[in-house]
Amino acid sequence: MTAKSFSEDVEESGSDTGADGAGGSRALAIARGMRERTLRDRRRRQWLSVLIVAASVLGALGWGVLVVQPRYAAETRFSVRGSSAPAQSAAGGFGSVLGSGAGASAGIGFVDGYAVNDFLKSRDCMQQLAKRVDLARLLDVPASRGTEALYRAYRDTVVPKFFMVEQENMLEVDGFDPARSNRIAKELLLIAQTFVERMDAQGVQNALDVNAAQLRAAEEQAVTAANAVAAWRATNRNVDPEAESTLIMTMIGQIEQELNAARINYEKVRAFGNPDHPMLRPAQMQVDALERQLAQTRARLAGNSGSAAAQLRAYSQLKNAQTFADNNLASARDAYQQAYRDVTRLRRYLTVISQPVAQDVPSSPNLPLLALEGLLGGIVLAFLVSLVLSLRRPEPT
Repeated sequence: MTAKSFSEDVEESGSDTGADGAGGSRALAIARGMRERTLRDRRRRQWLSVLIVAASVLGALGWGVLVVQPRYAAETRFSVRGSSAPAQSAAGGFGSVLGSGAGASAGIGFVDGYAVNDFLKSRDCMQQLAKRVDLARLLDVPASRGTEALYRAYRDTVVPKFFMVEQENMLEVDGFDPARSNRIAKELLLIAQTFVERMDAQGVQNALDVNAAQLRAAEEQAVTAANAVAAWRATNRNVDPEAESTLIMTMIGQIEQELNAARINYEKVRAFGNPDHPMLRPAQMQVDALERQLAQTRARLAGNSGSAAAQLRAYSQLKNAQTFADNNLASARDAYQQAYRDVTRLRRYLTVISQPVAQDVPSSPNLPLLALEGLLGGIVLAFLVSLVLSLRRPEPT
């Protein structure tokens, strides 16, 4: 209330008092006038607040009815599972902690469920879907707006979710009519199945690549060792130095026996004490010949670098390398076969829990929710307007 209006009220009340000639002070008349004006201002503010709230609610409802295009939801649910090998069920507690399931398959559903959920949000998935259907027409996106606008519309329409406890994927498609929502949801379900199959094949290939590389390296090592042994035999013209060494040692034993017999015979002849004995010279010559033969045979066994012992040493090294390479090759083959059996048992697959079925009633916009939001917004706006009006200072006279 301004000072000017206050003075006018005072003058009016004074004139009324003089006309009536009744009692009542001038101050009481002024107070009554101020009270009436205050009540009028309060009623104006109340009506203003009601109008603001009503306008907000009607605006929210009008926006939902006239501006926002209704959408129809189509929901599908699926899960990614894996059949685990028996040997992997005791691989550790981490897989069993991730969720309920058959050991390692629970971990597969946990990790791959997130992977499928992220894939459905990606541009790659959107492009694959655009190759299968006319996505721009289904989402009402003009082709001139480009890929980024189509991807934004795709993200607004497709809402994938992953529930960690249940290890379940949910795909909700909010299209502009039930047929569009149902078509997009079915195609995305097929794309998700293809993605899981490709991911499974890639996982199998990655798991086998390491063992296959080890197997190829072991095969190359075995071939190299066998070629080295064959080259040594061709160079030294000796197929089996071990057998030759055994034969030489047998010859040495036989010569030593003959030498001992010849020495005994020689000592017997010398025992006659006749230097001209006809058997003395032949006996001595036999002993000397056997000693030379024994020395030659021993030199053949362990003499210079070309002896049987030196050849056997080089051959044994090559043979040991070949044996190690053969054993390593056998172990690599066993490991590859075991890995192949384990990987083929551990397969990923997508289990469809519910097929996509579009709703007949629009899922959005939610008119009751919009009305509630408009009501809350109107209350806040009315409070701010009332606060501003209450804090407005009187105008100077």
